[in-house]
Amino acid sequence: MNKILEHIEGKKHVIWDWNGTVLNDVDHSIATINQVLVKRKIESIDHDRYKKIFEFPVINYYKTLGFDFSIEPFEDICHEIIDLYMSGFKSCPLIPGAKEILSNLNQKGLNQSILSASDQESLDDMINHFELESYFSFVFGIEDKLASSKIHRGLDLIQASNINPDDTVLIGDTSHDLEVGEHLGVDVLLVGHGHQCPLKLKSIHHSVVH
Repeated sequence: MNKILEHIEGKKHVIWDWNGTVLNDVDHSIATINQVLVKRKIESIDHDRYKKIFEFPVINYYKTLGFDFSIEPFEDICHEIIDLYMSGFKSCPLIPGAKEILSNLNQKGLNQSILSASDQESLDDMINHFELESYFSFVFGIEDKLASSKIHRGLDLIQASNINPDDTVLIGDTSHDLEVGEHLGVDVLLVGHGHQCPLKLKSIHHSVVH
């Protein structure tokens, strides 16, 4: 996480993705999806394949895994996965050094926010559990549990922050974070310790730390 500091010199606002970027939940996410797959007699997934195929919107990722939405509605599967995930998220640690860098940036007077594809209620529960709410000016999740896109919430966040996009950097762990950053007109730093393979991230973006 300390490598991040040199990439945000001169910025006034840091927008953090949550899952995989600040919260170390990759193993928990894999364990969660495997429980749901095994229940339906679909082949489970290992760490390497997960990081290669995970993507947003998650409906495409679920199709790749083998879910058949003609048998079971996509929305029902999403709710089952999120409920199962939330029942065990407290076992997840933060990414090593995360709390220290959040504190460091606060002491330097930078504004910090969270922008996540998690639903707002779940996101608030997680932030509160880790007692991080004091670090963030804004915590923006989405309105449902379908993990489609967070671009619209990002635009809301930029407007609410009243900070010039040129003075803002978004830090995330997926290609969707790059897409979001491009829509918001902000710099993007991707981290390779999260939900997508760092080689994949480096193939699409020049600024990746791992």
